[in-house]
Amino acid sequence: MVSDNKKTKIDKSEKSKFNRVVRDPNDPLEIDYMRGYQTTASSNILYFASIFFTAGLILLVFHWVPRWGIKLRFKETTLSNANYVYVKSNDKKYELCKVNTVSIGKELAISGVDKVDKYIEFKFTRLFYQIDKDLFIRPEAKVMYSRDEIAEISKTGLSSSEHRKGRDLFGANLISVPLKSIPVLLLDEVLHPFFIFQIYSIILWCTEQYYVYAGAILFIALVSAGFTLRETRNNLIRLNEIATYKCDVNVLRDGQFKMVSSDSLVPGDIIELSKSLILPCDFCLLSGTIILNESMLTGESIPVTKYSLEECSGDQLSVDPNVNKRCAISGGTMVVKTQAKNKESKILAMVTKTSWLTTKGSLVLSMLYPKESHFKFFQQSIKFLLVLCSIALVGFGVSVWRLLLAGKTHSEVVVEALDLITIVVPPALPMAQSVGTGFSIIRLKAKQIFCISPPRVSMAGKVEVYCFDKTGTLTEDGLDLMCVLPSNKQNFSDEVVDISRMNGPLFLTMATCHTLAHIDGKVSGDPLEEKIFEATKAELDDHDSNGVQGEIVYPICTNDVEQSSDIALVERFEFQSALQRMSVVVRGINKQNGQTTSKDLAIVKGSPEMIKRLSVPESIPSDFDHILSNYTKKGYRVLGCGYKEWDPTNSIGKTKDEVRSLVESELYFTGFVIMENKIKAETPGALKVLKDANIRIIMVTGDNVLTAVSVSRDCGLIEKDKTIFMSELVNDSIDGPTIKWTDVTHAEGTIPYQLDSGTLTCDANDNFSLAVTGDVWKVFYEKYKVAGPSISFNQILKKGQVFARMTPDQKQNLVEELQNLKLYVGMCGDGANDCGALKAAHVGISLSLAEASIAAPFTSTITNVSCTHNLIREGRASLTVSFKLFQFIGMYSLIQFSQVILLYFDGSVLNNYQYLYQDLWVIFPLVIFMGRTEPCNKLANKRPSSRLISSTVIGSLLGHVTLTFVFQLIVYILVRRNSWYIHPSEHSLSSYEGPNGVAEVRLDELLASLFVYGNIQYSIMCFIYSWGKPFLKPIYTNYTFFIFFIITLSTSLLLLLLHVRIHFFGTTWLVDLDIIWRVKLLALAVGNAIASMCVESMIIVYRQKRSKEKRKKKALMDSNPVLLAKNTINNQYTSLN
Repeated sequence: MVSDNKKTKIDKSEKSKFNRVVRDPNDPLEIDYMRGYQTTASSNILYFASIFFTAGLILLVFHWVPRWGIKLRFKETTLSNANYVYVKSNDKKYELCKVNTVSIGKELAISGVDKVDKYIEFKFTRLFYQIDKDLFIRPEAKVMYSRDEIAEISKTGLSSSEHRKGRDLFGANLISVPLKSIPVLLLDEVLHPFFIFQIYSIILWCTEQYYVYAGAILFIALVSAGFTLRETRNNLIRLNEIATYKCDVNVLRDGQFKMVSSDSLVPGDIIELSKSLILPCDFCLLSGTIILNESMLTGESIPVTKYSLEECSGDQLSVDPNVNKRCAISGGTMVVKTQAKNKESKILAMVTKTSWLTTKGSLVLSMLYPKESHFKFFQQSIKFLLVLCSIALVGFGVSVWRLLLAGKTHSEVVVEALDLITIVVPPALPMAQSVGTGFSIIRLKAKQIFCISPPRVSMAGKVEVYCFDKTGTLTEDGLDLMCVLPSNKQNFSDEVVDISRMNGPLFLTMATCHTLAHIDGKVSGDPLEEKIFEATKAELDDHDSNGVQGEIVYPICTNDVEQSSDIALVERFEFQSALQRMSVVVRGINKQNGQTTSKDLAIVKGSPEMIKRLSVPESIPSDFDHILSNYTKKGYRVLGCGYKEWDPTNSIGKTKDEVRSLVESELYFTGFVIMENKIKAETPGALKVLKDANIRIIMVTGDNVLTAVSVSRDCGLIEKDKTIFMSELVNDSIDGPTIKWTDVTHAEGTIPYQLDSGTLTCDANDNFSLAVTGDVWKVFYEKYKVAGPSISFNQILKKGQVFARMTPDQKQNLVEELQNLKLYVGMCGDGANDCGALKAAHVGISLSLAEASIAAPFTSTITNVSCTHNLIREGRASLTVSFKLFQFIGMYSLIQFSQVILLYFDGSVLNNYQYLYQDLWVIFPLVIFMGRTEPCNKLANKRPSSRLISSTVIGSLLGHVTLTFVFQLIVYILVRRNSWYIHPSEHSLSSYEGPNGVAEVRLDELLASLFVYGNIQYSIMCFIYSWGKPFLKPIYTNYTFFIFFIITLSTSLLLLLLHVRIHFFGTTWLVDLDIIWRVKLLALAVGNAIASMCVESMIIVYRQKRSKEKRKKKALMDSNPVLLAKNTINNQYTSLN
């Protein structure tokens, strides 16, 4: 799919007439567009000249903004002439790929592409240039074969020449994560702009002999870089261990089987499958039947049966896994059982995808190229730094003016002015940004919640909507068999609990209609089927009997066919979600008086609604719907069962699909099997905590909608008095299917509420939720993709609280559409069906330790949903601490900045020991230990702000900056008016010879006054910004921080009140002050503290008022869903355009 630049929006900085826009929704590499570049002599000269004349410093700029280096070194051109290709993907990541050449030949039977010899590698995948499309595209292996071709290739395999061509096209079949060396990783870390700024600051401080603090910052920077390096490398090593796999396989080439390494496999290769083989790539099963363990890839422990391609209908057969899922085998899964047609036959499979294009490769790519978070706090923290930088530039100009006026040399002016930048933009800021997150991760680990993406911790604090899977997450993993309800055509019999005492076809259904198999000496398969089979107390064995290949069931009862001594499996049609049923054909074998007789039955089980549709009307009890509704509303899972006698000749000359249609028709309904899925004990309490915290909760499940609604009520997800409208897709319209909405909660004898089908609103009652089925979601979602946002689709996203019968892709789509409403979305699940949604969500937490689940940012070993509110509490604490630390660090730098500027006007500066006291003694421990404040035990019903650039934050900062500067200015003016104050020289910074004969900064009363007063201002601001109610516990509960706060405040007060001259390491760094003046300074400090608390109180009141107004506006919008939908639609169109 290729579109013109005019039809697709591209960033202004990226626009070019040479752009080739791709944007194919089916592209696993998610390529946005590509652009050609070529090197020229002039561009190379200009590039290397810029490096030479900047002494290599421009390489740093090119490292930070690679596009600038590309534009300088290369010239844009068409893809056909390019020797480099700039490829950008939808996740805003890009690579500059070198164009390579390979000699493949003119005839490429595997790819269907002729004369391809130029290629690039993007995301480890080869893309070949096609002249007709003027694009680099992935080579596609052949997917459509005739039956004769399948038969032929099963005998000969690929030829050696075909294999060589395939190897050139697709490369080696190996998923190998590139491991950067330690020096390279270290270089990536130290070239980060903030690390460079820290190194600049350290060098500058060393020129000023400020060694101690420079050493402290260097130590912290190196330790931080070391930890980051170790974590990055360990993650890559772990990922490589998971991804990299190769083994020896028995491959068919040139008509002969031979053992080769799996890394030489190419699409089209034929290999023999054997038990315990871990598959090295994706395959299509050509012959036989196998059972797979997919837990290593998907997290599902249920063995999965795969059937051969030859069982599919039609003359043309597809090996595409999206077309024939029942034949598709994913790499990374293990063969636990094989079953051939006969003893001479081999189990054969064809390679369909290799390397990074396999299911496993796509999973690894999603971890190597994670989705951008776009978190406001991280984005606005950069803007906050830019604000500080602009202040620093102003200060730089002022300091240069005053220092030149004071007679300083140019070199001294440069050093002093540059030093001012390190004051306004403190190098310790990165540490402050990560300290809160670090302590939160430690506390989460203690709660058995593990994090692989630290930035997501703070995002957890903003979650507004949490989506939960049902089975295994809100409820227990397995289902328990409660009872069965046999049918006697007119109505249902009484509940039967002891299944082994039953007779008849319903018992046979429970004993034979399943996909269970003997694996390693025990019956294994779907837990639901295991429970049902165990209840019959029958035995299962693999056996050949009377020409029937497959399982043999030995029931307890022996009479006629319904109670036969042996029941052999003749044919099995596996469960398909689209069909909502599975079926088997079984043969009852009776041996009496030396004679063997047999009789075949077709047995079907599935959703009650589907079984009713497939059964003859006279077999359906009159109270079918009433009984079904009673059980599903109570949260039970109900299976319907049916059977009929089967004539084996019906299969002659028919395809497998045609046989299935005959098997699953004109059934006799035999009854219900009632299963109970118990809610986890922790679920109701955990959900109540989230609801009390004003977090919307959604259930997303593949289960029946009525069962899902019942479970949601029982666990408190939906209030008991809330009206629920259930969707249903009705195919009774000439114009196509229509959607019906039914009030499923009204009491008998009352009139149900009616939902407007156009706007999905209910005028009589706005307190309602929607229960949406997967097929209805599909209709709305596909319409939304074509026509854009609509009022009804927005209402589904806003009011939908139960989403049932949802496929894994639909779960992911739901999460993404909720995010499009500008909501922060969390997802909690336990299996492979949730992996896409877990990765898509802002905060995904997996309750499974399977490899597939490591794509989720968080994993909990405590497998219940209580982990979610622990995660949110820590997220809110992390975000609040980061927020407070940014404000505190900002105020600390600006307080010190104003001190220095005032001293420059007086011709003096702080000396190194005074800087050291403020930076290392007062600020450093407070910043470190403020992050140890734990989250409140109770989740508040509001979320912390993530907007550093907002009226309240900027207002607070400006208010406190103005206040602190005003008080410092008062100190400055009062000191200069005192009779004991000695004015310095007007044209030079006064200095004198210290006791060691070294020239030192002149110490006077103004310097001492501003220094001791500034120390108390730090403590005031620390106190104000250390309160984080209702997200953090009070500061006195953080014992380490509180003790250090008291100590630093006490030492600052002692420096103010002690009437002594202070010496340190033989240097005088504080003169004594008049006692009356000290008392005045203390009074000013008290007044400053009171004024600062008043300012912050006014900010808090203003913030609360704003929040109240926003809540009122939101309530008004909620009461008018049409207005809300229109507003949302406008926002979505704005973001699209």
